[in-house]
Amino acid sequence: MDLMKIIIEVELTGIGKALKKARETAGLSLTVAGDYAGMSGANFNRIENEDTKGVPLNTLIRAAKAVGLDLTECLGEWIEQIPGVELTKDSNEN
Repeated sequence: MDLMKIIIEVELTGIGKALKKARETAGLSLTVAGDYAGMSGANFNRIENEDTKGVPLNTLIRAAKAVGLDLTECLGEWIEQIPGVELTKDSNEN
């Protein structure tokens, strides 16, 4: 399954606020969090501020991993049932 095709509507779920809280709790700047997630700090900021209509699921997973956010707390355990979704942070990642 192509996770790029799964879009999460952040303005409906409040995921942006959860990402921001997790990033601030981790003591990360937008730039560092963006680097960890493989995107610019500006893009990370757009997700946090919910300045986007939707976010590809793989992008959201990378952002959540970068700041230590458990997406099941935001979206529910259903997300773990999607083939190809790996929510836990790999031991060799940041």
